[in-house]
Amino acid sequence: MSRIRQKVSSISVDQRIEYAELLRERIYSTITLLAVVVTLWQHANNYSAWAVVGAVIGTVGALWLATLIASRMSYRIVHDGKELEMHYRKASEAASGLLAPAVMPVALTLISMTGLFTLEAALASSVILLVLSLFMFSLVSGRKIASSFLSLVVYSLLQLGLGLVVVALKLIVK
Repeated sequence: MSRIRQKVSSISVDQRIEYAELLRERIYSTITLLAVVVTLWQHANNYSAWAVVGAVIGTVGALWLATLIASRMSYRIVHDGKELEMHYRKASEAASGLLAPAVMPVALTLISMTGLFTLEAALASSVILLVLSLFMFSLVSGRKIASSFLSLVVYSLLQLGLGLVVVALKLIVK
């Protein structure tokens, strides 16, 4: 039995579901933020560093709130009150993954304010890091749930490709 299969067998079904939710939310947030950052990068001369920080934090903050509100509404419609509190806690934990992709773009943008590099360079670096993070996050977190190393690499490469498609679409559409 491979090491990956041993790891998968030691993780409970509930833990697998939580990992899947965290991964899903992180991917959604990264892709959405990637589209926003590419747009900001294309028009970097039109924005101040503080405007970029506000746009990045606003984007992930809105996604986070939308996830919590949608979760609350959908579960209220389908379930009774006893099951709600446990779901809200799990949804809140899963939604926390929506905020993580903003860290590097905000940090790089704030560093650009020191004059170490331009805002445009900070945004270009953020685009690269967000695309690479799709691959790396999938690779690292997927180890916990993947059934084989090959499927893990293929899945992670698909995530990387998805990020590249988002960037290409944003660059083509302008």
